[in-house]
Amino acid sequence: MELDKLKKQLKQELKKEETGAKKSKRNIWILVFLVVLAAVIFLFPVYRQQQLPPSQQLFARGVELESLGEISAAEKSYREIYQQYPQAQEAAEALLRVGKLWQYDHQDEQMALLSYLQLEHDYPESPLVLPAREEAAQIVKYTLRDYSRAIEFYQRLLDLNTGTPDQYYYEIADCYFRLENYPQARIELETLLENYPHSALTADALYRKGAILLLEGRVDAARQNWLHLIEQYPDSKYRIQAEFDLAKLLEEEELLQEALQRYQQLEGGAQSLLLQEKIEHLQQRIAEKRGLSSGN
Repeated sequence: MELDKLKKQLKQELKKEETGAKKSKRNIWILVFLVVLAAVIFLFPVYRQQQLPPSQQLFARGVELESLGEISAAEKSYREIYQQYPQAQEAAEALLRVGKLWQYDHQDEQMALLSYLQLEHDYPESPLVLPAREEAAQIVKYTLRDYSRAIEFYQRLLDLNTGTPDQYYYEIADCYFRLENYPQARIELETLLENYPHSALTADALYRKGAILLLEGRVDAARQNWLHLIEQYPDSKYRIQAEFDLAKLLEEEELLQEALQRYQQLEGGAQSLLLQEKIEHLQQRIAEKRGLSSGN
């Protein structure tokens, strides 16, 4: 009996060892599979990139370097595309990216402008001419403050018949305004209003047109323009400014009671402190006038 029991125990131990060996072998195979899978996942993009044309490899490398903040190395990679593969599809975008690196990272707008102009000159049919011209126009207007030249840049944007022409007209008008050519600034705003009546810039353009009319000495026309703005765009922030300026016109014309009423209608707005000062000043002037009238 003892012998049979011993045999049974030995069989059980052998089965356990066999099961453990199988599990160990299976775990080894699982580990090998995971290592191979990880290698494939890691190496496949590298292998795939090596299969790309050289221009695409350089472009992908540039994008990767740019994302890592290695700006100079990214710029070098993009420039190699333009210099070595000027006919490649990526060449125009490489120039655009070089321009943006100079503009936003190096903050050298002159070098950025050269890249944008190079893109336009060498790839006139590229759809990237539009963003290149937009960036160039912004640099010329807001950084170089060369308003006459900026007008030319925005006019060339209009010539593309795409993009945001209402914005371009607005920028042209603003350039003429800064050059103190008020009649031409007004004409550009009127063109915007006529051709793009549903533009998001309409209320702004109407307000600025009124201000220009006032500068031209056309007070009644300015008043009518602002009244039109108030009627058509009651929810616009420019309506409040137009109301304020209309009240100032009435005050300058010595129509003090009418001016006071307009100021009082605007109480509680964004200019509440200035409004309160205006209201108190007008009330004082009206009281003084009444006092003088009583004395007479």
